[in-house]
Amino acid sequence: MGAPRRVLEAVLVLTSALALLIELLRRVDATIDARINRAFGSLMREHEGKSIAGATWLSLSCLGVVLLLSREAAISALWCVTVADPAAAIAGRWWTARRQPHPCTRDGKTIAGTLACGTVSFAGVWMLAGYPPAAAVIIAAAGTVAEAAPWSLDDNLSVAVAAGAAAQLLA
Repeated sequence: MGAPRRVLEAVLVLTSALALLIELLRRVDATIDARINRAFGSLMREHEGKSIAGATWLSLSCLGVVLLLSREAAISALWCVTVADPAAAIAGRWWTARRQPHPCTRDGKTIAGTLACGTVSFAGVWMLAGYPPAAAVIIAAAGTVAEAAPWSLDDNLSVAVAAGAAAQLLA
């Protein structure tokens, strides 16, 4: 089921190399940086204008997960970072648009986003990666804590590392 691992590795190596090249070009050429910000600025978080973009972290974390983890652990980590983390952002935005004042932690993280991340993580880890429900809860919790944590590490990296490490330990 799915793409052969070698194909996935090759695609992720290429996308990661391209992302790193773009990051380098953003740093050395203000015109390129301005063009990238014009084209993709609406997709970038405020701090990404002067730091490494979340998309670069996402590509690198996906590559690392696929290269280093077992199939089931990689599926779990990829699901958590590519589906559950965006679900948290969508739920958090939805929540804040409808509730004033809204309960947020640092960086605008919401209870709704955290619950969405945990729920979506659990569903994918259990149904797609095939972990038993108790293990899926632990893996989902690891990814969710990383997503909600108030540290400055990009959650596209921290969610993949936390969920992947938990999944690998429980594999």
